[in-house]
Amino acid sequence: MSGQTPAGWYHDPYGTPGLLRYWDGGQWTQATQPTDEWEDAETTQGGAGSSSPPPPAATPPSSPSGAPQIIAPPAAGGGQPGPSTPPPWTPTPEAQPAWNWEGVPPSPQTPQPWRSPVGPQTPQPWQPPPAPPARGGNGMLWALSGGGVVIVALIVVVALFASGVFEEDPRPLPTAAPSPGTAAPSVRATVKSPVTGTLQDTASGVSYAQLGAPWRPQTVDPNGRFATTYGFSRGQIAVVQNDYNGQSEYLASVYSGRLPSSVEYGGPEDLASAVTAFAKTIETEPEPNGSYPSHTREDLEADDLEISDHKAYFTKFRLDFPQAQARGWNFRSETVTFVLIDQGSGTRPSVVWITIPDSHPNGGDLDQLFESIKVP
Repeated sequence: MSGQTPAGWYHDPYGTPGLLRYWDGGQWTQATQPTDEWEDAETTQGGAGSSSPPPPAATPPSSPSGAPQIIAPPAAGGGQPGPSTPPPWTPTPEAQPAWNWEGVPPSPQTPQPWRSPVGPQTPQPWQPPPAPPARGGNGMLWALSGGGVVIVALIVVVALFASGVFEEDPRPLPTAAPSPGTAAPSVRATVKSPVTGTLQDTASGVSYAQLGAPWRPQTVDPNGRFATTYGFSRGQIAVVQNDYNGQSEYLASVYSGRLPSSVEYGGPEDLASAVTAFAKTIETEPEPNGSYPSHTREDLEADDLEISDHKAYFTKFRLDFPQAQARGWNFRSETVTFVLIDQGSGTRPSVVWITIPDSHPNGGDLDQLFESIKVP
């Protein structure tokens, strides 16, 4: 035994750094352990006695068949192996084992050498493990997740628009239906009643259009207040609301007559002042004798004009009735026109009064009557 290498742990003869392999005294085994464990251990049976084990032999050359030649560790004396050192075992081509061979374990007479997992070639040197992936990918993950949230939000918005959630409801909003007798005025400003003829007022010296339904002629009582106080002699009316105050009708009307003597008039130069004063008298007279309920006034127009070569002047204004809706009236306002026509020296001027509530269905009748005035 003195000429043989004792059994023990030695540096891997295949050159794997940091690895010890066990020599059983006759051949290398498959038992391995890290170098640091061997270095810290005390001298083991037949093992290296120093902290630095005997260096392994040079990398064994490959045999002609490609199997590595196994080199035994140096002798216990630390020098070159003596004559009695067993030569390395080299398998014949027929007996060369394969890595996946699963036959009967070799007998003591035919020990099998240890085979590297990498095959019969020269053992590969140790390679460091691959470096772990670099950190810092969180920013990309956050960016991707944030982008995903934006895409999902856009998809939801598009879906809501497609489903009509954000579309304006085409259904009209409900409106309160007016109670009977309080319907809003439905006057049509350009619609006119049919003209059925000419109303001749010989007493006042004027004529104007005779209108058809809903108009009808109105006879003025010569002894009534309309004639004695205001001087009217002819007219026509159209009912816009029956029993508007519990006892009478409310009317659209046109009347003609002579300017009463109560209004001062000295000639054409007094046309504007005279017609303004006369209109004011009728407008402001209170009920029950007055023609208009309580109201506010807005002046619209006033100007000179000429009718059948006679000088004339007109004034036009609107009366508003704030109490109309509360009282159930079907009108809210009324447009009024007064026309005063000079008839020459020594004759009282002619006057025409036209008044149309906004609930009258043919709002164009006011202009139609105004434009039809003539002096025969």
